[in-house]
Amino acid sequence: MGVKLELRVFELLASRVCHDLIGPISAVGNGLELLEDADKEMADDALQLSVNCVRRASALLEFFRMAYGAAGADAGLRWDAAKTLAEGLLAGGKISLAWGAAPATPALPPGAAKLALNLVMLATDSLPRGGQIGIALEPGAARLTIVASASGRDVRITEEVAAIIAAGPEGAGALTAKSVHAFFTARLVESLRGRLDTAVQPGAVRLAATLPLA
Repeated sequence: MGVKLELRVFELLASRVCHDLIGPISAVGNGLELLEDADKEMADDALQLSVNCVRRASALLEFFRMAYGAAGADAGLRWDAAKTLAEGLLAGGKISLAWGAAPATPALPPGAAKLALNLVMLATDSLPRGGQIGIALEPGAARLTIVASASGRDVRITEEVAAIIAAGPEGAGALTAKSVHAFFTARLVESLRGRLDTAVQPGAVRLAATLPLA
């Protein structure tokens, strides 16, 4: 990617992160304002609201740090730690998560856990009314497939996101804040020498990233 394109991707990813964080952070401010004039009962409620929102913002920041940042790019991000981050992302929402255990062998390639986090977010985007997400590992001969399955009401991959995934790097000119995560995920798969496949069935979406093990 050229410098201008990389800058555009960074800008759109930053917009997405800020969009997801502004809600809980604003709620913290509202809760603190209520504390100034509230009676004890209201003050307790306002304090609890603030505490919950701080926890939510912290969970989002840690998720984004690993999903988008350099911290999640190597083998230092363990599979079980990625599960905790994904649970934090979805906590309190309308989407439940089933996270499969890592197989004893083969060893997960570096970047696999980071990729799984990005697949979780991509699957989340396909569930506008909530539902269920399952993450599973499917070992094969000299390869490993990370599968994110999403099911729920009105589950779908939008035409914009599908086009971005299918177009490859050449589709970058059409990037928006709604499609930049799909673009980032597809490029992450490519950087790991893998392939990203999508399938849409009635009531379900399957996202499968196949990575070489050598």
